Amino acid sequence: MQGFDIYFLGETLPDADPVMVRQGVARLFKIDPAAAERLFSGKAIRVKQGVDAEKASRYRAAFRDVGALVQIVPEGSATPTARPATVTDAAARPAQAEGMTLAEPGATIDPSPEPPAAEIDTSGLEALPPNTGSLEDCESEKPPRPIPDISHLKLVDD
Repeated sequence: MQGFDIYFLGETLPDADPVMVRQGVARLFKIDPAAAERLFSGKAIRVKQGVDAEKASRYRAAFRDVGALVQIVPEGSATPTARPATVTDAAARPAQAEGMTLAEPGATIDPSPEPPAAEIDTSGLEALPPNTGSLEDCESEKPPRPIPDISHLKLVDD
């Protein structure tokens, strides 16, 4: 049976309130909220080792209920690392460079002209036969094969 290790890296759900997540994680670990701050360093902390899939799923659900994420890896695998920041994380932060702004979502940056439509000569192609809705349209003629001579074979009782 495959076992799993559960790691907490201080990651939260995108729409979760960080203060509420920290309080929820402190409740899960049954520790003081000030001590829970150390859990949000970004370093992998193994929460549980060698659990089955059902128990790992329960841990994931408990952490999600408080707005936190855990990583579940096969037992004995390498310790996971923090995931890189997503585009939504980067877009939520204001631009730091002076004179730079963010484009609206979906905006085209450095527009280039549309390529010309390809002109393909289809005059040599035949029209497809009409579809009758029957599988007989798909039937292909196969040449008959000769039946091999099996007259020399016999059935023998054991």
